[in-house]
This record gives sequence, C-alpha cells and structure tokens, in this order.
Amino acid sequence: MKKFLLIAFIFINICLWTKADVLPYYINSLRRYGIGYTNIQSPLIMRQTPDKGGKIMETVNFDFKGNVSCLVNKNRCPIEEVFSAYSINNKIALMTTLDETKDWSLVCFNQGENPVCGWVEERANKFYNWSEFFDVFGKKYGLYLYKDLQKTDKILYAAPVKQSNTTGSIELPRKIVPWLVRGNWVLVKVYDFNNQIKTGWINFRGDNGKLKLFVKF
Repeated sequence: MKKFLLIAFIFINICLWTKADVLPYYINSLRRYGIGYTNIQSPLIMRQTPDKGGKIMETVNFDFKGNVSCLVNKNRCPIEEVFSAYSINNKIALMTTLDETKDWSLVCFNQGENPVCGWVEERANKFYNWSEFFDVFGKKYGLYLYKDLQKTDKILYAAPVKQSNTTGSIELPRKIVPWLVRGNWVLVKVYDFNNQIKTGWINFRGDNGKLKLFVKF
C-alpha cells in the first residue's frame, strides 16, 4: 500500500510539474532581450518578412494546459525554449520582441543559440514595449525581483537616476506595485514582511539589456 501511494504521489507531482508555469527567476533565465514582449495567440504563424506573403518560418500551436508543438522545429519546442513567460491560469504566453512595424512584430524563441525568429501579425498578437509591459501587466499582477540580484540592484532612488538620493532598498518584499515607468526605471511601492512600506525608483533593466525584475503572473 505504501509503495502504491508513493508511486501515485510521484506521478501526480510529475503531472503538475509538466503543466507548470514558465517564468524567469534569474538574470540569465531570459536569453533574448529586445524592445519588449508580444502576447501571442495560437496558432502562431511566424514569417520571414512582415507581410502575409512572407515565407512561413514556423507555426506554433499551444494551449494553456502545458502543451506546445512546432511544425518545423519539432525537436526545439519545449515550453521553456519557446516562451519568455507562460502562465496557465492567466492565459499569458509571451515571446521576446526584437523589432516592430505598424502591424507586425518580430518575435524570437527563448533559445540561447540560433533562435527561431519570425514576424507575426499584431492583429491577433499584442505587442508591449517595456513601459507598457510593466505599466499594464505590472499594475494588474504586481512585480517580483530575480533571485540572483546584487544588493546594489535592490536600491530604491528618489528619482530615476543613480545620482539621486536613495530612499531605501528592497529586502523581503511581500508585494511590489509599480506606479510609473520612465525609460529603464519604474517607480514602485514595496510592502515587505515587516509591514513596512517603501517607495522609490528602481532600475529594472541594466546597461546590458538584461532585466532585474518581472511581472508576477
């Protein structure tokens, strides 16, 4: 009986793991950095050029039950290498955007080398630049810091420049709410586990383009 329960426990946890959300928790979790994110819909048709006559580079089919498939790159299609972020409950699937025109976004898989990239129509897939991403999604879901940040990355400033006075630092955040976005800075209100409230500007994106915090989907 104990052996059966152990096997059942392992099986249930494997099922839950395979259907888990995919979110970045470390600075290098995201391998591609561009101008923002595109919230994509299935089926996603990725073209070589930003027009309907462009050659189809890939077609991605997915749902919000942990399933994803690629018609061309079938062996390069695990969820963590396709999406920058993937939330089952919130039905969010984000891909890094490298470029954008009036009606098209150039998106890429979250792969380290030779990523699959292509243009997708914005009529069905909504592009968000950095300011819009943190403003729209951040205010709705809140933010969180990456786990491997340095202490200097957690400093809050009185203005969106490092030469300004500091207002504190983020130590044990329970909730981080964005107020305003200016360039690579976001004004936040931080609620920590000591019931203290701190307010200040934090630099969410380094000079190397890598993010330091993300939306808590």
